Amino acid sequence: MRPRAVLLIALFLALLPNLAQAAETRNIPVVTQIQGATFYRTSVTLTNGNEVITTPVVMEFSYRSPVDNSFQITTMTLNPALGPKRVRFFDDIIQEFKNAGLIRATDANAGLYGTLLVHFEALDIRREAGAVARIYSAAPGGGTLGFAFEGRCFCAVGTTDRALGGGRDGVFGNDGSTRANLGIVNQGDASGNGATDARITYFDGSNGNQLKQFFLSDVIGRELAANEVYQLNNIFNDAAIPSTTTTLVIKVEPVRVDWFISAYVVQLDNTTQDGSFFYLFEE
Repeated sequence: MRPRAVLLIALFLALLPNLAQAAETRNIPVVTQIQGATFYRTSVTLTNGNEVITTPVVMEFSYRSPVDNSFQITTMTLNPALGPKRVRFFDDIIQEFKNAGLIRATDANAGLYGTLLVHFEALDIRREAGAVARIYSAAPGGGTLGFAFEGRCFCAVGTTDRALGGGRDGVFGNDGSTRANLGIVNQGDASGNGATDARITYFDGSNGNQLKQFFLSDVIGRELAANEVYQLNNIFNDAAIPSTTTTLVIKVEPVRVDWFISAYVVQLDNTTQDGSFFYLFEE
């Protein structure tokens, strides 16, 4: 069992005689408001599934400034608190932070992406807390194109060993072609603190041969801060990957001992920019 889970269980057992309410933190690995192939925004849906408890909710947005490369953390408290059997929806969560004056002036007009921690401070059990993100963009014929994913319990997210998964590139049946982006998130140590590097290895999905191994710091010139995400876009567009390679097995490992790391792949349609999101498996 991971140290975070042990600490949370011990705390829960210690508080049982007082029938204290529990806190839950949901981890959303990436939220965006940024111009890429299209303009991407992120909606967030928060749910309190408890029958009677109103819970305070605090959202913590962490991002790397595109203006001066500094790492920023800002928080927003939900007002009013989230009542029992209630849902709160934000169609652009980063704009909510900007509108509230919680993004520093230097970054207020910049495209941003980062991680979001959602702290539900008073519930009976963790499963009563819900956080779902959807990254989307305008569709050419009206409406939106996008993909949704669940915010996972921060107590269990990440691995100290390796995250594994696959990605593909090129034609998609008779209907177009696709590309892959890889996101890496430093979840910190057992308490969620501290910077680390990540070792990334690509294997040819058709024969298992190793094509490339590198440290993320060699690409971005630094380690990842705790709760920082970095996304490598169009990962097949790499000199180390032959043009004939259409599938990759991806391995991501934290460099520091007992540090938690997670990763995800976004598979994007090259024409519509519609995406599909999945986490790499964590060992």
